[in-house]
Amino acid sequence: MLQLPERLRWDHNAWYRRWLLRQLPSGAGSALDVGCGLGALARSVDAREVTAIDASARMIERASATSDRVRWVHGDVLTHDLGRYDVVTAEASLHHLPLREGLARLAALTAPGGLLVVVGLYRLSTPADRAVEAFTLPANAVVGLAKAVRGTGGKPHDPEMPMVMTAPTLPEIRAAAAEIVPGARVRRRVFWRYSLVWRAPESL
Repeated sequence: MLQLPERLRWDHNAWYRRWLLRQLPSGAGSALDVGCGLGALARSVDAREVTAIDASARMIERASATSDRVRWVHGDVLTHDLGRYDVVTAEASLHHLPLREGLARLAALTAPGGLLVVVGLYRLSTPADRAVEAFTLPANAVVGLAKAVRGTGGKPHDPEMPMVMTAPTLPEIRAAAAEIVPGARVRRRVFWRYSLVWRAPESL
C-alpha cells in the first residue's frame, strides 16, 4: 500500500461507513457491532438496542465514555456469551479473526431474517487486484490531498488500536462466504476493501 505523508493519510473505514449504514434497516430491534474500536459505527446504528464488542479493554474503556446508549462489551466475539441480533456489523474487524471461524460466528450471531454487513480488508493476490490497485493508488493520494486541504481527513488509525497486518485474499473470502453464508453479496471495493452483505434465512 502506498505510504503517504502523514498529512495526506485518511480514514478509509469512515469512507465506507455511510454506505454501510445505508444497508441497515431503520429502527431495528437489536444490533451488534463486532470489533467496535472507539465506537463511531456503533453510535450511528439506528436500533432500539445496540451492543458493541471489542477484544481491546482500552478501546472499550474509551468508547464507553462517549455514549451510554450503547452496551459496550470487552470480550472475544468468538467465545463471549452473546445473543442473536437483527443486525450484525463488522467494519475492518473480520481480518482480526480466523476467516472461516470468524465468518461462521458472525452468521451464528445473526438472527433468522437478520442482516450481516461486513466491510473488510483483503490482500492483493490476483491480476484483477493489481489492476484495481493501479487506480486505487492515485485515487488514494487525490482523496487524501483533498481531505487535507479541507481538514476532513481524520486519523487513519488510532495509535492505541490493535493492528493486524495480514488479511485474507478475495478468492478466500468468496470461497468462505459461498460455504458459510450462501447467497451473500461479496463485492470488491476501492481502497483495499471488500463488502459482504448477507440476509439470514428466516428459518435457521
